[in-house]
Amino acid sequence: MATSHVENVVLSPELPDSDLSHPVSVNIRPILESVAGKLSDHEIDQWLVGCAQANEGRGFYLELTSDGELVINPMVNMDGYFAEADFGSDLVFWSRRYGGRAAGAGGIIRLPDGTRVQPDAAWLSPEQMELLMPITSRAITLCPVFVAEIMSGTDTLPPLQRKMERYIVNGAQLAWLIDPYRRRVYIYRPDIAVEVLEEPEIISGDPVMPGFVFEVRRRIFSLHETDGDESDRRI
Repeated sequence: MATSHVENVVLSPELPDSDLSHPVSVNIRPILESVAGKLSDHEIDQWLVGCAQANEGRGFYLELTSDGELVINPMVNMDGYFAEADFGSDLVFWSRRYGGRAAGAGGIIRLPDGTRVQPDAAWLSPEQMELLMPITSRAITLCPVFVAEIMSGTDTLPPLQRKMERYIVNGAQLAWLIDPYRRRVYIYRPDIAVEVLEEPEIISGDPVMPGFVFEVRRRIFSLHETDGDESDRRI
């Protein structure tokens, strides 16, 4: 391995996409430790982007935790895609009126602890956007004020809950975990116990996001009709 370069890799080319039914973690800490001090954060961002591009079309996306776990996530199903699109469109519309910038799924965010994530939706405040200008990296290099994750059929709850806690520790002021299968929303804020809403009709971003309201029951819960056995499997 060169001292200033990490080769992009094609992950499991012999496996059909259907074999990846849940997120898979690969420990690459030894690789990261071997290049510590030799690669900048920007170069690691570029490496992760390059890995994603090398594996484009294989039906998954990549994240990297600060503990050195490369997380290979399956793409969402059709209901999940529509849910993300619906939520993201409302967030974009609100941000155009209020300010800041909304980001949808697909963009890499580098959190202060070094974790690289791709949340389903995020909002950066006007003040944060000023800190990012001019943008010189292919990753957003701070934790957004607001992030949201929408649980899909390939997810299990505990890893997503840990992910939400990581957002808050890294500076998010509000984070929503939306579980369409139990019709439940987990609301995370700094220094406050997690609030759990059972079958809410709407969720509000006030006061962090003044005026942002999302009709979660009509726009997301109504897309998912699952029986109890399948719902229980996602614990």
